[in-house]
Amino acid sequence: MAFGGAQPPYLSPVIPFTGVIQGGLQDGLQITINGTVIYSNGNRFAVNFQTGHSDNDIAFHFNPRFEEGGYVVCNTKQKGSWGAEERKMQMPFQRGCPFELCFLVQSSEFKVMVNKNLFMQYAHRVPFHRVNTICVTGAVQLSYISFQPPRIWPAGSAPITQTIIHTVQSTPGQMFPNPMIPPMAYPNPTYPIPFFTSIPGGLYPSKSIMVSGTILPSAQRCGSCVKAPASSWLWMASTCVNTTTA
Repeated sequence: MAFGGAQPPYLSPVIPFTGVIQGGLQDGLQITINGTVIYSNGNRFAVNFQTGHSDNDIAFHFNPRFEEGGYVVCNTKQKGSWGAEERKMQMPFQRGCPFELCFLVQSSEFKVMVNKNLFMQYAHRVPFHRVNTICVTGAVQLSYISFQPPRIWPAGSAPITQTIIHTVQSTPGQMFPNPMIPPMAYPNPTYPIPFFTSIPGGLYPSKSIMVSGTILPSAQRCGSCVKAPASSWLWMASTCVNTTTA
């Protein structure tokens, strides 16, 4: 299934993972990593934005460490030599818990968001356009790595309303959600397209997923898919929109 110009996501990548960033980093590119920190002998994981498959040139090294109460190390490596470390003495991840880690490339810095909250900013030490590879190592299991290119809306084509995605959970056999368990709703009312997320608890009978939004005037097709890890699409809904101009 094609997603209008966006690089296809890497689904369930095996760790350690190294993958190409098509076209390299660009101002406004957003890269989202969805996964879980696993219990293992290792107490670290890392995300590297680098040039090629060699680790001699790493523009941004993001390295959470579950040591000394937990902290995150950031650095840049040029021609095999590390620069000065930047440490944030805070740990936004928990072992055994899923996470969404988002990197937004901007002209002067990377913005790093964890579970939709701004965690830190890292100023570029080398030109970001040199980066064409992402590498993930350590104590994590990933669901996907997705890419959202810079989006420039033509005049008059921006959505009129916001897109809201809800996941409503109910006990199997019930027609409506248990009143004691509030529906899960993502806090951010707007989402970049294509959008990927995990389904807490998976699918089961009577569980419902509702997607609401606005079709752009320039749209010809939209769709949604539910997928099991490392498999083909299990279910897909696709809508075609045909427009006629006078």
